Amino acid sequence: MMRGLRAALRISRRTAWRSKGRSALILAMLALPVAVATFALTALATMFAEQHGHYPLGRADALVQGAHGLEGISQDVWGGEIHGARRTDVTPYTRAEVAGLLPGSRLIPVSQQFVRYLAPGGYETGTIRQVDLRDPMSLGTFRLVEGRLPAAPGEAVISAPKLDAQVRPGATLLAGEDRRPLRIVGVALFATTGMWPDVVAFPGSLPESAFELADPGQMTHSWLVDAPRPLSWADVRRLNARGLLVVSRAEVERASAAEPRYDLRFDSSTLPVLPWTGIALLQVVLAAGPAFAVGRRRRAREFALVAAQGGSPAQLRMIALADGLFFGVAGSVAGAAIGIAAVPLAMPGLELWTQRLAGPVTVLWTPVALIAVLGVVAGLLAALAPAIGAGRTDAVAVLSGRRERRRDRAGRPLLGAVLVVAGVAATAVSARYGVHWVAASALLTQLGLVALVPALVAVVGRVAVRFPLPLRFAARDAVRNRGRTVPAVAAVMTTVVVLTAAGITSQTALAQRPMNDRDLPQGPTGALRVTGSDLTPELWDRVRAAVRRELPADVPLVEGRALATKAGLPLGVNLPTPLTRGDLPFRTLDGESGGLLAGDESLLRYVLGREDPRAVAALRAGKAVVLNPAAVHGDRIEVQLVSRDATALSGIVSLSLPAVGVPPTGQGWARAVVAPEVIEKEGYGTVTSVLAVNPADYRTPRATADRIAAAVEAVTSHATVRLESRRGPADDLVVLLVLAVAAAVLVLGMTFVATALAAVEARPDLETMAAVGADPRVRRAVVAGQALVIALLGTTAGVLAGLPPGIAAALVPSRREAWMLVRPDGVPILVRPGETPTLVVPWPLVGLLLVALPLLAALGGALFTGSRLPLPRRRVT
Repeated sequence: MMRGLRAALRISRRTAWRSKGRSALILAMLALPVAVATFALTALATMFAEQHGHYPLGRADALVQGAHGLEGISQDVWGGEIHGARRTDVTPYTRAEVAGLLPGSRLIPVSQQFVRYLAPGGYETGTIRQVDLRDPMSLGTFRLVEGRLPAAPGEAVISAPKLDAQVRPGATLLAGEDRRPLRIVGVALFATTGMWPDVVAFPGSLPESAFELADPGQMTHSWLVDAPRPLSWADVRRLNARGLLVVSRAEVERASAAEPRYDLRFDSSTLPVLPWTGIALLQVVLAAGPAFAVGRRRRAREFALVAAQGGSPAQLRMIALADGLFFGVAGSVAGAAIGIAAVPLAMPGLELWTQRLAGPVTVLWTPVALIAVLGVVAGLLAALAPAIGAGRTDAVAVLSGRRERRRDRAGRPLLGAVLVVAGVAATAVSARYGVHWVAASALLTQLGLVALVPALVAVVGRVAVRFPLPLRFAARDAVRNRGRTVPAVAAVMTTVVVLTAAGITSQTALAQRPMNDRDLPQGPTGALRVTGSDLTPELWDRVRAAVRRELPADVPLVEGRALATKAGLPLGVNLPTPLTRGDLPFRTLDGESGGLLAGDESLLRYVLGREDPRAVAALRAGKAVVLNPAAVHGDRIEVQLVSRDATALSGIVSLSLPAVGVPPTGQGWARAVVAPEVIEKEGYGTVTSVLAVNPADYRTPRATADRIAAAVEAVTSHATVRLESRRGPADDLVVLLVLAVAAAVLVLGMTFVATALAAVEARPDLETMAAVGADPRVRRAVVAGQALVIALLGTTAGVLAGLPPGIAAALVPSRREAWMLVRPDGVPILVRPGETPTLVVPWPLVGLLLVALPLLAALGGALFTGSRLPLPRRRVT
C-alpha cells in the first residue's frame, strides 16, 4: 500500500512539473486560504499577546522600583505585588542607593506621572515619561517613526496616537504647574505595557517634583538595570526585603517559557468556529475542484494505459487522489510558510495602523498545524470526485481516440432536496439561538444545493434548445462536462450565499436605532453646537471668532460654561441621579459639563427649548434652574464636584445651590442651568465648554456648518462642530462598496478560472467549428457564453440561497440587555436592543450579483479570448 502511494506521488510530482500553469493555479487556490489564515492568526497573536503591567524591559536585565519604608513585599515574577506591604515614612530610593544594592550594575532612571499639559490645541492630561531613549537599554521599548530622539533637556517625542494637526514635530508643549516647555522633535510608537506614555522627555526636562509620589502605593520612579549577571529569584527576594519590586529578565523568560502558549481544547467554546470552518473548507474544495477535473481529463490516456496494463480501479483512484495529497501538502506548507514569513514584513505597517508597538513574532504552532491539516483535507476532497471518475476510465475508448461513454448523472437531487428543506427549516429555527447556529444551518443548505447543482445544470441544458448557437453550445458543454461545471457553479454559489447574507445582516443593523451615544441627538434639531475639551481662553476666543465670521451679524451665539477651579482647571459635576428602574444600568449624555451649565438667559432658553418666565426669574434671582424637580430638596440641589486632575481637589467636594425645579419636556439639553455669578460666590470659576446657535434664532445651513467645522479644525483639533438634524437613512455606501468589491473579485475570479479551463477542454469542438467554416467571432461568443452560464447559474442560486440565512442572522435577538438612557434634561428613556429589527435587503448588491457580474463575466470572457479559431491538426498515419 505504501509502495503504491509513493509511486502515485512520484507520478503526481512529474505530472505537476509538466503542467506548470495548472499546477500553479491549484497551488494558489490551496495555499492562499492557508496563508491568509496563518497570517491573521500569527499577526493577532503577535499584536495582542499577553502583556504584563510593568515597564517594558527593552534590552535591560531587570527593572527595579521601590522606596524606603516598604516592608513585607511579596511579588510575582512580573513585578505584581501579591501581599500588601506595611508603609511607614515612605521615601524614594536614590540612584546611588539602588546601585549599592546591585554592585557592578549600570542604571538609568525612568520616571513617569499623570500630568496636565498644554498643547497647541488645548489642555490634555496624560502620562509623561522621562528617560533617555538613546541608551541601549531603552531599545525595544519604542520605535521611532518620524523625526529624531531627544538629545537634551527640554526635548521630547510624542506618542503616535497623540499626533494631530497641531501636535507634531516642531510644536512645543507646556507641562506641569510651572509650564516647563517640551519641544517635540520626533514621533514614536511605544509598548503598551504599564502606563502608555503620551510624551517621553529627555532626563532633566521636568523637575523631580513633577514625579513625586501621590501616595505610597504609586511608584513613579524606576531604574533599568544592566547587571553583570542575570538576577535570580533569590536576588529578587533579597531586594524585596529592602522594599524593592524587581522584574528580572531571566525569571520572566523562564516563567514565559513554562506558560502554555495555546491550550487546544474541544468543548462548547469550539462549536461556534465549526460552521465557519466548514463554509471556508467547502469554498476551497469547490474552487479547486474544476482544476482537478480538467487534470483528470488531460491524463485520461495515462489512466487508460495503467488500466490496460492491469491497474485496478482502486489503483487509478489512488493515482488521482495522490494529486490532491501532493498539492494539498505542498500548498499547505507553502501557505503556512508564506503566512508566517509575511508577519515580520507587515508588522511595521500593522504597528502604525494599530498605533502600538508589538512584541516578538508569536507563532501558535498548534493552530497553524491545524490550519495546514485543513488545507491538506481540502486538497483531498477537491480531488475526490475526479478520482472516482478516474476509477471508471474506459481504457478501450480512450486509447482508440473516442469519448468515454458515461452515464448521464444528475447528482443526487433527492438527497439535495432533503438537505435544502432541512437547512431552510433549521435556519428558520436557528434565528432564536445565535448567528453561529444560522451559519451551521446555512452550511447544511449549501451542501444540499451542491448536490442539486448537477440537476440544475441538466435543466439549463434542456431549456437551451431555443438559445443562440454560442449559448446553446455553452449550456450543452456545461451538461456534457459536469465534473468541471458543477464545482465551478457551486463555488460561485457558495460565495454569493455568504455575500448576500452579509449584505442583509449589515444593512439591517445599520437601519436600527443607534446604540452609540454620538449618534443620539445632542441638541434641538437645527442647532449648531461647538464643544471643546479643556481649551484655553485664547483658543476659545479664536474659535468664537471663526464661528462669527461664517454667521450673519445679527445671529446671537449662545455660550455655556462648565465649573472649574479658580485657576481654571475644569471640574466634573455629579448631579442627583434621576429616578430609573433600579435593575437596569443607565448612561447619561451630560458631556464635559456633567449636566450643569453656567450662563445667561439665552442659554436657559436654548436648554429649555421654550420660553419660561418663571425659570428666567429664578435664574435672575441667583437660583439654579433644574429640569428634574425630583432632584430639588428644600429649594436646594446638592451636587458633587470631582477633580479631573490630581492637584485640583482632594477627594469629592459637595456643593449646595439654591434651586427651583421646572417640568422637563424630554427635549431639554442640560440638567441644570445657573448664573456664573452664583458659582463665583461659592469660590469656584467657570470655563467655556460649548457655543451654540439656537435654531429658534437661526437655522444653520449645512454648507455653513461645513465651513465652520473647517475653520474650527484649523484652530484646534480639540473642538467638535456638530449640526443637529433628524436622523436620515444609514450611510451604507462603505459597507456596500466593500461587499461589491469582494463579490467582483471572488465571483469574477472563479468564473474566469472555470471558463479558461472550459475553453481549453473545448478546443477540439472549436477546431471542428473552424473546419466547417464558422465565423472567427464564434470563439469569443462561445467563451462569453460559457462564462455567462457559469456566473448566472451560480449567482442566481446563491442569491436565492443567501436570503434565508441573511434574514435569520438579521433577526437574531441582541444579547445586550435593556438599559436606561438619561437625556441631558434628566428624562430617562428605556432602550431595548432586543426589539425586532426592520429587514433591509441591499437591492443594489443583489442587482450587481444577478445582472452586472454575469454580464461582466461574459464581457471579460469575450475580450480576453482570441477570435481566431484554431485549425484542426492532421495526424500522419
